[in-house]
Amino acid sequence: MGNVPDDHKTDETVRSISADCLAASASPRGLEPSGSVDSGPKDSSETAGRVAGSAVLARLRSSRSTVRICSIIGVLCAAVIVLLWFPHGAAAWTNPLQQIDAPAHYYFIRKILDEGIGAATHLWPNDEYYPPLFHLMAAGLISLAKVFGIDVSIYTAFNVVWLFTSALIWPIGVQLYASYFTRRIGKGSSTFAFIAPALLALVIPSLGVASACHPFQMLASGPLIAFGLATTLLPFWLYATLRFFDAIMTHERVARWGIWFLLTAGICVFAHPRIVFTWALLMGPFVLTRLPWKIIVGCVVAVVLGAVAFLLYMMSSYQSDRYFNPASWFHTFVPNRTVPEALRVYFTENIAGPQGWFMAVVVVAALTVCIAAVVRPRRFMASAVLLRRDAIAVLVVFALVGLVYVCSTALTGWFPNIVTAAWYRAETRPLTMIPFGVLTLIVFSVSALLRAMDGDKCGVRDIVIRTTAIVVLAALAVSCQIGNSVRSDLASGIYANMTIDDSQPNEQLTATKKKILKRMVKKTGLDSVVVSDPLNGSMYATAMYGADMLFPIYNPKSEKNGAIFGQTERAFASGDGKTLTNTVCPLSADGDVYFLSMGEQAPSLQMFTFKEQYDMFHDQNLIDRYAADGTMRKVQDYSKMSPDSKGWALYQFKCQ
Repeated sequence: MGNVPDDHKTDETVRSISADCLAASASPRGLEPSGSVDSGPKDSSETAGRVAGSAVLARLRSSRSTVRICSIIGVLCAAVIVLLWFPHGAAAWTNPLQQIDAPAHYYFIRKILDEGIGAATHLWPNDEYYPPLFHLMAAGLISLAKVFGIDVSIYTAFNVVWLFTSALIWPIGVQLYASYFTRRIGKGSSTFAFIAPALLALVIPSLGVASACHPFQMLASGPLIAFGLATTLLPFWLYATLRFFDAIMTHERVARWGIWFLLTAGICVFAHPRIVFTWALLMGPFVLTRLPWKIIVGCVVAVVLGAVAFLLYMMSSYQSDRYFNPASWFHTFVPNRTVPEALRVYFTENIAGPQGWFMAVVVVAALTVCIAAVVRPRRFMASAVLLRRDAIAVLVVFALVGLVYVCSTALTGWFPNIVTAAWYRAETRPLTMIPFGVLTLIVFSVSALLRAMDGDKCGVRDIVIRTTAIVVLAALAVSCQIGNSVRSDLASGIYANMTIDDSQPNEQLTATKKKILKRMVKKTGLDSVVVSDPLNGSMYATAMYGADMLFPIYNPKSEKNGAIFGQTERAFASGDGKTLTNTVCPLSADGDVYFLSMGEQAPSLQMFTFKEQYDMFHDQNLIDRYAADGTMRKVQDYSKMSPDSKGWALYQFKCQ
């Protein structure tokens, strides 16, 4: 039984104490021989047993209640931190977020509202599937508010769902996942053994929101909504996985934890299927160190089959001749950090300044404790076999997350391409994984350290060490909330992207462009189709006013039912008016078809690899030719709306 989890042993102890107490209290004294010479001592022994057992049970219940209360307080503190971080000001609730993926998420929410819940199976403009959980939640909030006569905008619903999941669900998940390790503390009868889990429950949620990596980064990059939501939910799946492994090892409650495992897995995969890769990275080491070899072989086979299926899916969805040449993958990728910089970000959890170095020191100390748990596990007064296995798994997880992150941001070549392919190569998604590597290491090491001094006969040195561990962890959690420049810079940048003005006239959405789009919709209505380069900001017309833009997002895709997008681009580039009208006029069944000229592509959208596919839509010579030969006529002129709007206009195609 050396590999049986400690909490299982504790449960057995508690049940034994309970049984003894019940047996003692139920002993019918009237049945004892009245003349027994041992009756006095026996009664005294039974009474003492009942008192001792009741005291232990009462203390256990009190400890668990205290931990629950502290967990709630800790989660609420983390929620306040996230709420205070969120950009303040009316613009955050009245304007769209101006980032490359933001119009797509607004479009998905609007599509669900317009077409019903069935649209969740084909959110993309070409009717491809896109993970819809976040958008279903936002659309559901809007629909629920309407029942009570409250009009909630798409921007407000978007923000509320993000705040709910980031300020509450994420801290709760972090607390739950950490509790898998911290629940093993407090097996002794000392006062500290009962206080330590409660203190950790207060501190850990705040540590979970200390770094800019997650959940804050998801709102600043893209925004990374679907994958970010899956990452937010991932701690629940990780916790259920580890408890499922325990159940397999002890042959108890396998069905119960198997159901929880499947349920949390289903929700996370529904949020974004690619979260499976992150889960496999984080749980793979535990599979190898915990489970029987037959299950390990089965898992390896499943991973291989999954990799083959994923490759076949990619090959069928995205045509390329470079699949078997990894060195040529992601050929446009350019490293944005050096290896030392990437390691600094990882060890500091992307926290700048003295707080970041404080985090790095704690990480190094945690590594030392974890290595000690591998080398000399019996010093930690726990199940040596299980502790060593978990310590090895935690160290491997820390190394793997670091490897993926460094490869994603600082290295090029076939090996980094393979390692990071599942996360789209760039550092955006691996950044969200950093807390799982760092926090898991810290929480496990602190828990192991406290368990090493969990007995009743602790000396002064032991008391000093474990008190220092708690104090350092609390100081880390508090200090990371003060002057966290990386996190605050993200908030400032996000709010700047929610503000609409003319300070950068060529950007995605300016005050002038907003006026133009509003004026355009008054002319076209919501039934007519408008063709325009989405990268000039025209795609926001769908998010803001419900306009039927042919390109409502920056990359509508030509696969599946998206052939019309490429056909329209080629027809416009042909220079032949008849070819163009034959292509675009069937686009609208209930209205007309228009073309919007609104300048060049926004500088902040130039990262789109295939941006040249829209060049014909801002070729002024082509536009003038179609206007001159009657293919389309100008119906609104925006040239005088600002000094930078020369040549901007709305044209109507001659379709009759």
